[in-house]
Amino acid sequence: MPPLLRSRQVRIGASVTAVAMALVGFIPLFGGPGYESALAAGLLVPSIAAIVAALEVARHRPSPLDALGRGVAIGLVFAVTMYLTTLVHGLRIGFCDPLADSLFILLGPGFGAPLGGAWGSVAAEIAARFRRQRLAAILFALAGPIASIAVSLARFLTSPIIFAYDPFVGFFSGTLYDTIVSYDGLATYRLGTTATLLALSIVALHLDRDERQRLVCRSTGRPGLLWLGGAAALASVTMTVRGDALGHWQTAASIASELGASTMGERCEVIHPRGMRADDAKRFARDCDAHVRAAERWLGASAEDDGTPLRIRAYLFSSAEQKGALMGAARTYIAKPWRHEIYLQESSYPHPALGHEIMHVMAGAFARGPFRIAGAWGGLLPDPGLIEGIAVAGSPREGDLSPSEWAKAMKELGLLPRLKRLFALGFLAVNSSTAYTVSGAFVEYVHQQYGAEVVRSWYGGRSLPESTGASWEEMERAWHAQLDALVLSEAARVQAQARFDKPAIFGRRCPRVVDACRRQAERLKARGDFIGAKEQLHKVMMLDESPAARIDMAKLELSAGKTADGLALLEQVSATDAVPRHLRDRALEEIGDVALLLEDGERAATLFRDVASRLVDEDRLRTLDVKVHATTDARARAAIVELLVGTRSMAPDPVRAAELLGAWAATQPDEGLPDYLLGRRSVGDGRFDDAVQQLDHALAVELSLSRVRAEAARLRLVVGCALGDRAAARRAMALYEQSAPPPARLDAARRLLERCSLED
Repeated sequence: MPPLLRSRQVRIGASVTAVAMALVGFIPLFGGPGYESALAAGLLVPSIAAIVAALEVARHRPSPLDALGRGVAIGLVFAVTMYLTTLVHGLRIGFCDPLADSLFILLGPGFGAPLGGAWGSVAAEIAARFRRQRLAAILFALAGPIASIAVSLARFLTSPIIFAYDPFVGFFSGTLYDTIVSYDGLATYRLGTTATLLALSIVALHLDRDERQRLVCRSTGRPGLLWLGGAAALASVTMTVRGDALGHWQTAASIASELGASTMGERCEVIHPRGMRADDAKRFARDCDAHVRAAERWLGASAEDDGTPLRIRAYLFSSAEQKGALMGAARTYIAKPWRHEIYLQESSYPHPALGHEIMHVMAGAFARGPFRIAGAWGGLLPDPGLIEGIAVAGSPREGDLSPSEWAKAMKELGLLPRLKRLFALGFLAVNSSTAYTVSGAFVEYVHQQYGAEVVRSWYGGRSLPESTGASWEEMERAWHAQLDALVLSEAARVQAQARFDKPAIFGRRCPRVVDACRRQAERLKARGDFIGAKEQLHKVMMLDESPAARIDMAKLELSAGKTADGLALLEQVSATDAVPRHLRDRALEEIGDVALLLEDGERAATLFRDVASRLVDEDRLRTLDVKVHATTDARARAAIVELLVGTRSMAPDPVRAAELLGAWAATQPDEGLPDYLLGRRSVGDGRFDDAVQQLDHALAVELSLSRVRAEAARLRLVVGCALGDRAAARRAMALYEQSAPPPARLDAARRLLERCSLED
């Protein structure tokens, strides 16, 4: 064989690698080393290495050991070429985290490309038996990486997992919206790859060719090598077979075993942690059943599976971390309609995402194709706008504005995307908040104007214009006219700007590094390591020009006791007109918190009222009302400050706050606010029996803050539903309706009451 770098085929392969990675690097997020570029390289470079190695070995027929060495060397050359190309892009646009991002490259295609070359040498030996040897070599070379991807796809289809560890590609996290990706599991996975290459090398060392170029065994006279090869092969097989224990793959059975318990409902089976309280598990199962019935009512038809009512299996994990480790979506809720499964982590009752994920599965009963989702070619080309839009429109949602009202605000701000872009793969290029909300608003419009049958047929593959008799342009104009009839406050526009005027993940700079540094800063701050937290925030500020990072830095300075420095940063942000209004308001509220802590009640109240004038979020407005109350009521101040601001490092202390609230309630029994605040915590903790007494007392005495009284009634409705107390829930609903909450919140409360089967 010619020297490696003088081989024409190697040069062509290296050139193809460089050109391919150069083109990929111009895609947002794929420029420079990192998870995305490693994933793209893992899909391309090992296959190129396999083809070139197969052609080289098939042509020159070297000894087995030389063939394997040539294949590995080719893979290494292409891996270096790929890495240098990503470095050029990094120099062009800037690096995010050079060391960590380079580790993704090393552990992904850095191992995958040599393995691809090694497989290419094996493919050449197989191809030698065929007449059209070059074509066979190429096809067998591609067969390895393709078969490996097919295994990952089979696991995706037949189990709950959405992540994949692949010997050639490396690691695929499975979800777009979980921005923080770790290579820890890939590090252990590559121990198996190393063992595989070692075993192959020792096998090749014990092979030779006879006079007819056939492979024959030969002795090296070194039995220790055989033992080493056997141990390496055993290690490789063991790591593959026991991949579930190492977190490299999972099955439905292994996940169910890890969680350890299940609870059956009428239409739902809940797989949940053994440590979950039985009452909570039964409550979740009942709510799941109710969501199924509500989804069928919205869809206007029963969802069936082979003629029987469709049943749902809900995997309920104890935390986002456990969910991410076992199935791959840490902070993203997921459904697999073709498996009739949803995947959530525990949350307070009622679970905020349960209805949304159930709607994905229920709508799938009317979809075509293997994945039971909307889209062309039987769902093989998904329509994410319709997939998410039907889930938003058909499920209950907590919020102060409806999707249509948010869409109206976006239209006035010039942020409303065109429908044809949204109901196609262009959905993924839009910021997720915008994409989900607008698609939900339009599907809701179609449901109201044309009925559930049209929505079902649209989801089942029939084009919407065919079902409605109107073109996309005509429907868009009619929908816009309906939006124009809605009336919104200026505060709604301010909040819409904050919520929707931001880039999608593809438009952000280094989102994975920025979000990881932010999370690490929060952890370090919680442990009191303010210096370490500051270092992390400095990294964020170098990569993210958003003023939000400056606010985070100011809050860190306040927590570290550097009040003057923190206030100076906040004053700077709040006084800069170029900073978005919602961020200036965040800074003003933080300044108000400091004033409240320093007993400057007049200034604090002025700041809180100013911020409230530009809000529509009832939760934030209610919190500001309570803070304003603390500026005028000396007896309330200590408890409220401890609960909402914190006297130690400006971190709220719920335990100390509960003690102060209890003392306040005991000394002022005719004041309902302390009992409301205690009851709210009890509801969040799932202590519904305690919440009954606290909320009932709060509603029975004086609650001067109207938003607090409305929320106390809503929480009492939640408690009534949780405990199955129909009469109490009806009474609470009547009180809540009297408080005239925003229509979107009232609709969510009515849907909860309906799910509780409390109607006569």
